[in-house]
Amino acid sequence: MRIVTGAIVHETSTFTPVPTTKACFYARLGVLSPDEIITKLRGVNTPTGGFIEGADVHGFELIPTIMADAYPSGPATRDVFDAILEELLEGIRNAGDIDGVLLELHGSMVIENLDDGEGYILSAVRDLVGPKTPVVAQLDIHSNVSHQMVEMADVLIGRESYPEVDMAPRGRECADVLVRIIREGLRPPMALH
Repeated sequence: MRIVTGAIVHETSTFTPVPTTKACFYARLGVLSPDEIITKLRGVNTPTGGFIEGADVHGFELIPTIMADAYPSGPATRDVFDAILEELLEGIRNAGDIDGVLLELHGSMVIENLDDGEGYILSAVRDLVGPKTPVVAQLDIHSNVSHQMVEMADVLIGRESYPEVDMAPRGRECADVLVRIIREGLRPPMALH
């Protein structure tokens, strides 16, 4: 089983006029190669750390693409967002045949002239992988879940604690659910009211 993963994480504050630059997305962890994503985040309390644990437990190949994680800041410019999204999509294209997608997102990303960054990301991923490849995303406790996000993902799993000490467990839960979707045909219903 081959699962592709990527992270585009940003908690946007629309009250600041200072835009989020591409450098901001790499300020926390630096620019990590796919191999470095696995080695640096294995055993770390992040959603991607949980994805890695899930891969180890369930025996699937985890194919990392991008780790872009900005500190909370103002909206990203559209060109910055498009460039980072293209890195994710290019990584998925280069992965070849895949069985599923695990994404680490925030859930409150606002882009210049686009209020639902994660909905847009999930739509772009869905357009690329098609309707039959399961897409599971882990969201922050401060996420703003949209109808588009619910429509484009098979499962969205939010964190349950604050302080957020459950990031890796929620990432592991995403991996567990994705494996059940693939191996057992699980189809969890989702709705947003």
